[in-house]
Amino acid sequence: MRFAICDWFVLSALLMSGCGRDADESPATPPPRVAPVYGNGTIRGTVKFVGTAPKRAEIANKPCHDHAASPLLDETVLVNEKTGTLANVFLYLAEVPPSDGSASEPAVLDQKDCRYVPHVVGVQVGQRLRVKSSDPKTLHNTHYVPSANRPGNFGLTDAGAERTVTFDKPEFIRVKCDVHPWMTAYVGVFDSPFFATSGEGEGGFEIARVPAGTYKLVAWHEQLGQVEQAVAVKDGATADVSVTYKAP
Repeated sequence: MRFAICDWFVLSALLMSGCGRDADESPATPPPRVAPVYGNGTIRGTVKFVGTAPKRAEIANKPCHDHAASPLLDETVLVNEKTGTLANVFLYLAEVPPSDGSASEPAVLDQKDCRYVPHVVGVQVGQRLRVKSSDPKTLHNTHYVPSANRPGNFGLTDAGAERTVTFDKPEFIRVKCDVHPWMTAYVGVFDSPFFATSGEGEGGFEIARVPAGTYKLVAWHEQLGQVEQAVAVKDGATADVSVTYKAP
């Protein structure tokens, strides 16, 4: 494999540290959660950005393999200039009874062309997250130090390599690659299955199978912070909402 010398130092450190895990530090087993209760309502909307969007910085990097896309652009504040919408925002229903996400299909966080794809990904407590690499003959490490969950640090060295992780408590977790320091992503861990992320195209999102009721809809962005609003959901109907962030 064609690793730089510094890559081998990183890989050696990962192996010697047990990939950031200590067998003697097993957390207490959390109490069992009940299965989610679903309904027939839908919340659908867009996330708008008001003001002048910051220019996306170009990341000066040497491609990590022969086919890597370059240059890369910073994804922290990603605004669609045509629609004025904001991508990479987590949206979720707060104060909803917690439930077990272990039966849900796994979410995926890929490492492709020296980027985390997608930049933000949501999972429910107990839901599996498949962390994978699509970069051939390239060392990446996935490193995160949460506040409420167990930390992780493991390496993937070739396309097709992957590892599955789960989280026990809700929080937002920053993920990085120490080999390629511009690579970052955020994992949102939620108590319930009622969450979504805003897309890059038109900043749209949809939360499906919501029981009828009035909820607090929370939007969270890694730099722009949190926005809250009430939303009423009727059985079998779609509630249309618009979430707005303003330029700092």
